[in-house]
Amino acid sequence: MSSNETILELEVNLQQNTESSKERVDILHQLIAYYLNIDLNKTKVYIDEAEKISTEINYDEGIGTSFLQLGIFYYRNSDFENALINYLKADVLLSKSMNWKNRIKPKANIGMVYMQTQQYEEALRIYKEIENEIKLIPIDIIHAQMYINIDAAYCFLKDPKSGILYSKKALEISEQLENNYGIAVSKSNLAGHLILLNQPEEALVQLAISEQICETDDYKFIQVGNYLKYAESYERLHQYDTALQYANKGFFLAKEIQDVEKEILIIKLTIDIYEQQEDYKNAFHASKNYIELKEKMLNNEKIKSFNTLQLKYETEKKEAALNQLKLEQIQSELTALKSQMNPHFIFNALNSIQELYTIGDKKTANEQMANFATLTRKILDVSGKQKIDLSDEIDILTKYLELEGIRFENDFVYQINLSKNIDVDYVQLPPMLIQPYVENSIKHGLLHKKGTKHLTLNFILNDDETNLVCEIIDNGIGRIASSEINTNRPQSHVSFSTSATEKRLQLLNQGKQENIAVLFDDIEDENKNALGTKVSIQIPIN
Repeated sequence: MSSNETILELEVNLQQNTESSKERVDILHQLIAYYLNIDLNKTKVYIDEAEKISTEINYDEGIGTSFLQLGIFYYRNSDFENALINYLKADVLLSKSMNWKNRIKPKANIGMVYMQTQQYEEALRIYKEIENEIKLIPIDIIHAQMYINIDAAYCFLKDPKSGILYSKKALEISEQLENNYGIAVSKSNLAGHLILLNQPEEALVQLAISEQICETDDYKFIQVGNYLKYAESYERLHQYDTALQYANKGFFLAKEIQDVEKEILIIKLTIDIYEQQEDYKNAFHASKNYIELKEKMLNNEKIKSFNTLQLKYETEKKEAALNQLKLEQIQSELTALKSQMNPHFIFNALNSIQELYTIGDKKTANEQMANFATLTRKILDVSGKQKIDLSDEIDILTKYLELEGIRFENDFVYQINLSKNIDVDYVQLPPMLIQPYVENSIKHGLLHKKGTKHLTLNFILNDDETNLVCEIIDNGIGRIASSEINTNRPQSHVSFSTSATEKRLQLLNQGKQENIAVLFDDIEDENKNALGTKVSIQIPIN
């Protein structure tokens, strides 16, 4: 019997079995498991009914499974806060289940939340624990699912060789059990690892098998990832037109299923392809679309509320809750990213580039368009990391300052100085910690300055190499004059960047013996006339 025939039979049984009973709940759960990959709206209706009936008849297993499936529903909608809440509820109720599958599933899904919050090592640790628990259990699709999860963790940890081992394990079990979904996912993941190993031809072979299953069974969530991997494969083969065709397919499908994260990844790849074609005009338009989507994701209330998440396991289980500080730090980095790539900078840069095109300076415009795309990509790459090398921070600052310099034409001069004892590839700091202060120097100090505008960044390592000091020195109008200008502005002009940066510093300093310190000094002549501002950021190295 085909899967469609099975689902049709279950729908008929559901219509016939109208009583509030365990049997009806179990039928609902089987239908939910199917529709989670097909129709989320229909899924939610069935989940609500299953949870309601289970509660009425005191069916703990049914309540727990409903919470688990509700968590998956929220997860598919990228609402990771509510997904985690329901996974934890499910874990409380299912931890005593006689069904080993039900005991395993909530833990596995909590691991998936770790994946989405970019805590890949933690996710891998959970998955490996589950792998050990199920070693003595007869082969089941759960084994394949767990191998797929481990495979995904290795993918994000850039370890394709280990990932391939688990892709093949998952594929072997899925084929043995004739599970199409598992086969499609495993083939897709295997292709992703082959791309990382620069084997695009082999990747295309795996993708073709996965795509055929996805088209037959309508697995849209897998298919959108396949389109992205097709585009990556053809890009590596320098078949750029074909790569763009698949990127467009993936973009529209991601839009259809409201997968903003995939939309962003696809547009990011599209920009790369246009750059390699030296088609800077289309790269320019794609960059605008990329920024709008990034802002959409960062403004999402589901993500904004993530820093309030304070959940703990409330059972006799010995494991502690997820680390709230890590979650807050991730949210703070997202918020900081929003401040750093704020609309004022983005559209000022894009408008300046567009003006260069308008006046016919295509050479400079193309150079700055490539610079803007590179900066955008670098910011995305570092946004989820706890620390980055100083060399990466300086690279981002340099490209940022070059773009800001466009608006000042020839009146802006900047300089970056390093003390001789600094190894920029060894010293690390939180990503993009310096940029908001540089932005403030330009926005509040130099923007209203007449004549040549100077900005100097000094990076100094103290004698015992325990602290990195960054000095940001401008020859702007000074803090007093800037404050007077800002006083006359509407309340809506209050600097978001400043408040976001202060919040981020609080989180970075929480629980630390040595704090990141920021000092502001007014530079004045002997008559107390403002000559500029100096900001000193002291960063402990540990």
